[in-house]
Amino acid sequence: MANRHRRRKWVTESKKNSSNASIAVAIVSAIAIVFLIVSVVYAIETGGRIPNYMGALGMVFFLGTIPCVVIGRNQFKLQNFNFVSRIAGLVIPIVALVAWGILYFFGLVFA
Repeated sequence: MANRHRRRKWVTESKKNSSNASIAVAIVSAIAIVFLIVSVVYAIETGGRIPNYMGALGMVFFLGTIPCVVIGRNQFKLQNFNFVSRIAGLVIPIVALVAWGILYFFGLVFA
């Protein structure tokens, strides 16, 4: 019963560092999303006629998001980094991969 009234000592923990790998994959995936939006807007304006280099660059971004998702997942499992950087490194690549996958699916079905 005496332990119940004992004062608790507040221990402050040091601030966790951001994961550089998670931030890097989030930036690469964000660039992929921006390129996706630019290429879709360009394709709408030109009636579906985009240059070959834009299609090739889109494929590079699509295939590049796959290792970004894997790296983001591996970094998310590590508990010694900041949570916000780890969640950004996981969510943004997944969004980019899904968006590129949807674009290619619609391109295959409706083209």
